[in-house]
Amino acid sequence: MSLVSIIMPTYNSMATVQESLDSIISQTHRPLEIITIDDCSVDGSYAFAKAYAAKNSSQEITFITLKNTTNSGAGITRNKGIDAATGTYIAFLDADDLWKQHKLETQINAMKSQDALVCYGAYEIFKTIPEKPIAIHKVFEKLTYQKLHKSNYLGNLTGIYNAAVLGKIAVPNLRKRQDWAMWLDIVKKAGSAIGIQEPIASYRLGDGLSSNKLDLIKYNYAVYRSHLGYSTIKSCWMMLRFFYEQFIVKNRMKVKVDFLKSE
Repeated sequence: MSLVSIIMPTYNSMATVQESLDSIISQTHRPLEIITIDDCSVDGSYAFAKAYAAKNSSQEITFITLKNTTNSGAGITRNKGIDAATGTYIAFLDADDLWKQHKLETQINAMKSQDALVCYGAYEIFKTIPEKPIAIHKVFEKLTYQKLHKSNYLGNLTGIYNAAVLGKIAVPNLRKRQDWAMWLDIVKKAGSAIGIQEPIASYRLGDGLSSNKLDLIKYNYAVYRSHLGYSTIKSCWMMLRFFYEQFIVKNRMKVKVDFLKSE
C-alpha cells in the first residue's frame, strides 16, 4: 500500500482538532503520515497534537509534529508540511474539517483504475453536528484546468495528488485563496482531476473571511493578478467570469440535504 502524507495546519484549534485527527486515523487506507504544523497557537493546540501523536503512533500511522516560530499564515504553514512529507500521495485536512472513513481508499483506488494523478470529491457541509449536514456540494466527474481556472471547484479538504509523479507543489504566497492557486498549479501539471461523486468529507461552515463578499472579490482577484500574472484588464475580465461560475454554476452544485431527503 502507498504511503499518504496528510498536511494539517493548526491555529487555536483545540475545540475541533481531535475530531479532525480521529477522522484521519480511522481511515481504511494504510499507511499514513500525519503532519501537523502549529502556527503559534495560544490555546494548547501544539501540546495536544504532540500528545495525540505519542498516543496514536503505530507501524502504520506515523506523526510529524511541527511548530512555526512566528505566526505565518496558512500558506507558509502548509508548505512546511509539504516539505516534510515523504508519501507517494499528499492530501490536506484543516483542523476543523472531517474525512469519511473510506475517503483515501476510495480516491486511491479510483486514481489507480483511471490512471489519474489528482482526485477530489463531493463533501457535506455542516454547522455544528457532522451527522446533520445542511447541504452536499457536488463535483464534476472530470475537472479540467480550464474549468478550475474559472472558479474554485476543488474543495481542499477532498484533494489528493500523486507527489511521486508530479513532485511536491508548493502553496503560493497569498494571504487567502492560496489553496485554489495551489490546486490550479497541480491540475495544470496533471492535466485534469477526477471527481468522486459520493461525499468523502465534511466541511464545517464558519463565519471567517471567506464568507465576506468584499473579501471574496479581493482575494480571488489576487489569484488572477498576482499568482497567474494577468494584466489588470484580463484579471477584471476573469472576475466577471468568476462571478457567473461562483454564483450560478457552483450554487447549483450545492444541494440542500432536506431537498435530497424529500426526493
